[in-house]
Parts: sequence; structure tokens; C-alpha cells
Amino acid sequence: MIEPGKTSLEVDCVYGHSSILGEISAEIRKGEFVSITGPNGVGKSTLISTIAGEIEPIEGTVRVACEGEETFVDPSSPQGAGCVTSISDPAFLPDLTLGEHINLVSLRTGVGMDTLLSRLEPWRVAELPNTLPSRLSSGQKQRANLGIQLAVAAPVVVLDEPERHLDADWTRLLCAQLRQMAQSGFTVIVASHSPSLIDEADWEIRL
Repeated sequence: MIEPGKTSLEVDCVYGHSSILGEISAEIRKGEFVSITGPNGVGKSTLISTIAGEIEPIEGTVRVACEGEETFVDPSSPQGAGCVTSISDPAFLPDLTLGEHINLVSLRTGVGMDTLLSRLEPWRVAELPNTLPSRLSSGQKQRANLGIQLAVAAPVVVLDEPERHLDADWTRLLCAQLRQMAQSGFTVIVASHSPSLIDEADWEIRL
């Protein structure tokens, strides 16, 4: 177990794609809620993807503390698989209903359907079990995306502008759920323009 207050994530890298966008050195602890802010194009999404292990840093390292591992590991390595949940744009299989997606997630993660449906209840997506993704509004897709992934999240959760397509009420629910997760020991990192999410964070990485 990673004890509360212990380091959960160490980031010391230069990040970007073909060119350098920035450099960061940060230590994030278990149970912290951190926001990444800055204007469009500054590299928030790239940094989120780098932390998640989806993009290799140009230089340096990203290391995450995984349950069952004695040392920090690279989130892009086999040992780091499943240590970070990365939430960005909704992605659904077009021929599966929302209910079938939820059932698939239950089978893949081992989280029972009753537990999963209970966790999804605040997002009001389980009431649309027979609906195909193409029939969902952009807001419903985002709520389903957030609700499902947060319900089965890894100990470290990174989110890229999760407030997109959410109105003020749903953004408040998102803030409350991310705060509750942090208080429960999850490490939460969110790239955002939302004042509500930024204010909810314990501290801010300004790019």
C-alpha cells in the first residue's frame, strides 16, 4: 500500500512532440488534487499525455508508485500498466449500447455490475442502457465517459479538460467527485480552464 502523504508521482522531464513545449519538475503525493493551467497551445494536453505514459518525454523521466511494485515505475512500461487512468475525449464502440459498454467494463475490471451501477448513479447514464453512442448528446457522452472511467479508476487519475460539454451543475458534481476521490487517497491531476476545478485543486502547475 502507498501510505497517505507519500509520493505517488515524480515528474522531471522535458515534454513535447517533435519540438520542446516545456520542462517540469514536480513531486505529487497520494491524495493530492493538482490542476494544470495555462493558455491554449501551451502544452497542457501534451503534459497530461506524458504523465499518463501515452507520450514519451523528450528528456527525463516520469515515475509512478504502483501497488505491488517495490520501486517507482515508468507508466508506459509493462510494470506501469494500469497504474494511471487517463481521461480525455469520449471513445465508444459504435455498435454497442451504453449498457453493453458498462457490462464490458465490469467484465474487464472485475468490478461487479451492482457496484458499478451504484457508482454511476450520480451521472445519470445507467438510465440509458439501450442507447447507442450515436444517439447520445455531447453532454451525455461526456458524463458517461467520466462516470465509467472514474468508477474503475487507477490510483493516479489524469484528466484533460473534463469540463467540456458539461454545464455548471455537472461541473460541480465533477469537482465534488474528484475532491472525494482525492480524500480517499487517489492522486488527481486535471488540465483545465474551469475556475471551479482550478479552485478545487490543492495546488496549481501553471504553464
